[in-house]
Amino acid sequence: MSTEAMAQYRERLTEARLYHEQGIKDGAVEILQELLREIEQSDLPETERLELTSDILATLEHMGATEPGEEAVPEESPDEPSFESQSGEQIFQYGLALMDGRFYHEAILEFKRAAAVGYRVLDIWERCGDCASFLEEWDQAIHYYNLVYNEPDIPADLKHKILLKITKCSQTNRKSGIRHAARETAVTRPRQEAKSVGISPPGIGKDFVAESIASLDESSISGLLGRTIQSWRDGKGTPVTGDGHVYRILHPLHIGLTSMVFELEEEKSGRRFAGQTLAAPFNRSICPRTLGEWVHAQRMTTSAHVVKVLDLAHWDDLFFIVRENLPISLVDLLTGGRPFPIRLAVFIAHRLLEALGDLHLHKGLDDEVRNIFHLDLRPSRVLLHDRKPIVKIYNSGLWSLLQKANPADTSVRKLPLPFLAYRAPEQFKTYLARRKPPVFTDLYQFGAIFYEMLTGVPAFSASSYEEYEIQHCEQYPTPPKVWRPEIPDQLNELIMNCLECDPMKRWRSATQVALFLEKPFYHEIQPPKDGTYAEFMIQAKAA
Repeated sequence: MSTEAMAQYRERLTEARLYHEQGIKDGAVEILQELLREIEQSDLPETERLELTSDILATLEHMGATEPGEEAVPEESPDEPSFESQSGEQIFQYGLALMDGRFYHEAILEFKRAAAVGYRVLDIWERCGDCASFLEEWDQAIHYYNLVYNEPDIPADLKHKILLKITKCSQTNRKSGIRHAARETAVTRPRQEAKSVGISPPGIGKDFVAESIASLDESSISGLLGRTIQSWRDGKGTPVTGDGHVYRILHPLHIGLTSMVFELEEEKSGRRFAGQTLAAPFNRSICPRTLGEWVHAQRMTTSAHVVKVLDLAHWDDLFFIVRENLPISLVDLLTGGRPFPIRLAVFIAHRLLEALGDLHLHKGLDDEVRNIFHLDLRPSRVLLHDRKPIVKIYNSGLWSLLQKANPADTSVRKLPLPFLAYRAPEQFKTYLARRKPPVFTDLYQFGAIFYEMLTGVPAFSASSYEEYEIQHCEQYPTPPKVWRPEIPDQLNELIMNCLECDPMKRWRSATQVALFLEKPFYHEIQPPKDGTYAEFMIQAKAA
């Protein structure tokens, strides 16, 4: 038992060191302080307890906190102050001066330097958000505000203030029509240019998810917090789950273009879930009965790689899809435009293929065979655990229901530009589908995601609907190996086959692609057990 406990303590010590390397000193010190308290009260043998305590104290000293929670005093230097010799207070004050002078980009850099030494981190992220707002970089502003909002145990008044700032940025973004997913340089090339080399990747923004919910302004969002919602019942008074539940809305987890997600707490058990409510215009015309049938079908799904849907709850005419909550979205990991380690990208890709294969030919818990096609697979539709190598997709088959209920507002011509980067040619020109099952559409969208994970560059990027239509239907993206030569030829071939303009030239099934991956990449598709997954997540969250 002591061996297992030691391994767990060592793992948390490693986590604290990673936090420190990423500039999150406060979080690292907090982990180490908690470790010291736990070890002191543990049943570990004396030698092991002393060894661990010594390592933790040495780590604290290295971080500049010789006493738990106490920062070291910077040494004086006779020369011009360097980054190491400047105190967090000096760097912070310089950032404020730059902010007052409206040098917002420079101010953000100084604030980040102050955060790297652990100085007033929450205040700094809020200031960075304010600077990004002045620059009208709304996605980046919301990213900084979320760092504050998601911090545990922050004062309620600060949490409320940050929520209002997030909502204001989202609303302004929608009104201004800014589309950060449109990059300055197109990355697509005609087929005859596909083998060109020496191309530098353009700057990459994040998949655009920070839009306002048209039906939920900041006052109504605040009004939902703390409210209770209950399981929806059909005309016979029967809930989807068979027995009704009551949930309390805790706080928003995500403000997206098609939906908003809240954290829910089930009243009786205290268990936490995610509650997803659709936004206008995507919630128009879809009746509760249809949504309830979709929830039932999802509840019958047995795939370990599809997010579990548990219930359909409501408050008046506002409906919430109750599902399991995974804290990381793939779009969060792609924000910085940094390519994934090849092994991690292959692992995630294989999990996506398994999920699609399970959906396309699925026999549910009720023994009913369902052919479910996603049709809206984007990075924001892929959720991951922040420590364990768990990858799942959600909203499986929901897009088809939304299209049938509201064909006008879900027309590809009316979709926001960020959606179009992951749409397949046959979604622009329906005749290309040739009345075949849309297996090929899901594989195309999978290929676009895999491409971006490996290269850090989206496969398609444009500033208008017309450009996207041309890129998807008439052109081919630059092969991944152009951006990153170390990508194996097999992966390059796999992705380019997924992204064929003609659906009939693509892979025939998700299972076929998965088998193609399994032969040469058997070790890569296994869940990482060496800590690289958790390490990557920590680094990505700190970026």
